[in-house]
Amino acid sequence: MIYDGLSALPLYRGLSRGLDVLIDWIATSDIHELPLGKTCIDGERVYANVMNAKTRRVEDARFETHRKYMDVQVDLEGYEWFRTTPGAVVPNGEFDVDTDKGYCLAAEGNTDMLEGSLENGRFAVFMVDEPHMPNLVAPGAEPSDLKKICFKVVDNRFWDEV
Repeated sequence: MIYDGLSALPLYRGLSRGLDVLIDWIATSDIHELPLGKTCIDGERVYANVMNAKTRRVEDARFETHRKYMDVQVDLEGYEWFRTTPGAVVPNGEFDVDTDKGYCLAAEGNTDMLEGSLENGRFAVFMVDEPHMPNLVAPGAEPSDLKKICFKVVDNRFWDEV
């Protein structure tokens, strides 16, 4: 996971081809002007999904993982809390190759969690295969509406296949 302010995004140049494409695109674009839905930046290699969502409580959520794409998540209106774990997880359902999404739960005894908020221009990059739980309600708050972008960035291993 990478967790930082959007103004620092250029510091991560060179980590992946797709992330470099996204960094260049963000430098010349206003992310707040993106329409709801999918916007292609570099075909299916790098694209934005702008969505309206509602934050949810941890007990109503589960970790998600992706095998082909990393997520770069940014809140536009409202804000969310997120969680990820470097600890052991167990699958929770079948992985859907078509949507590149699977779900998992923390394994019994895994209390190793990292948390943060996406507010005030922060972003989080969740790497391929990294369990992450987005759209969580902030501690002490009630569920609320959220407008966010989830940039999908294909992993270098699949760059020439997409």
